Amino acid sequence: MSKKVDICVCVKDRQNVVKKTIDCILNQTFKDFRLLLCDGKSDDLTVSTLLDYQNKNDNVVCWQSEEKGYVNSHNFILSKTDAEYICFIDSDDLIDEKKLAEQVKYLDEHPDVDVVSSSVILPNKKILPNTFVELNNEQITEALKKGIPMAAICHFESCMFRRKCLEKFTKEKYFFDEYETGRCGEGFLYALHFFGYKFANIISTLYIYTKGVVKDSMTNTIIPEMANLMDAQTYDMKRTAIMEMFDNYNQTK
Repeated sequence: MSKKVDICVCVKDRQNVVKKTIDCILNQTFKDFRLLLCDGKSDDLTVSTLLDYQNKNDNVVCWQSEEKGYVNSHNFILSKTDAEYICFIDSDDLIDEKKLAEQVKYLDEHPDVDVVSSSVILPNKKILPNTFVELNNEQITEALKKGIPMAAICHFESCMFRRKCLEKFTKEKYFFDEYETGRCGEGFLYALHFFGYKFANIISTLYIYTKGVVKDSMTNTIIPEMANLMDAQTYDMKRTAIMEMFDNYNQTK
C-alpha cells in the first residue's frame, strides 16, 4: 500500500551498524512512510537483519539487489518506490525525529519546490556551513554558478524530492556508473538541477552525516574520483558532463 513518503536505505555488510539507522527512522514523528531496504549482496548477515525488521514492521520492505555494485543498489531501490515524496538515508547515518515531518510540511506548502535539503552536521559536531541557512532556488543556483559543489549546499542524503523528478529517467538509470566510487547522489541532484527542478534548503531539521566513523565505510576506503573531478569543473562543464551521462543511460531517441 502506497505511503506519502518512501525512505530508501542501501546496505552492504552492515548487519549491526544499520540497526541504529533503522531504529532512528522508525522513531520518526511522521508515520505515513514506507522504509525500503536494499542489501547489496552482503558477505555478512545483513540480509537476516533486514528481514527481521521486515517481519516485525508492516511498513518495512527489504530486497536484495539483482546485481552487485553501489550504483546498482541505488538504482534498484529507487525503481521500487511509488510514494509522492522520496528520500535516501545512508545505512550508518542518523536523522532527527522530525525530519520527515518538516520536509513533508515544506513540500506540501511550497508546490513550486521539487527538492528540499536540510541542515547537516558531522560526528565532530562541525557543520556544513551552507546548510545552516535557509536557501531558495535562486540562491542555490547562484552558489552553484560560483563553483560551490552541490554537496556543500544540498547534501543528497538530507534531501527529500518529489516523484515527478523521476519522469525524465526513462530507463530507470537515476544514478550513473561513473559514480561507482561514491557520492552517486550528487550526480542525480546535478541532473535534477540542470533539468530545471527547483531546490530549497531548510534549517528546521537535521541530518547527522557520520562521515568516516565506520572503519570500512566508502569514505575511508575509496576515493570518489568522479565526484571529486566534478567538484573541480566549472558550472557549464558540469552541465555538459551530467547531460552526457544522462543521455548515455536514458536515451529517448
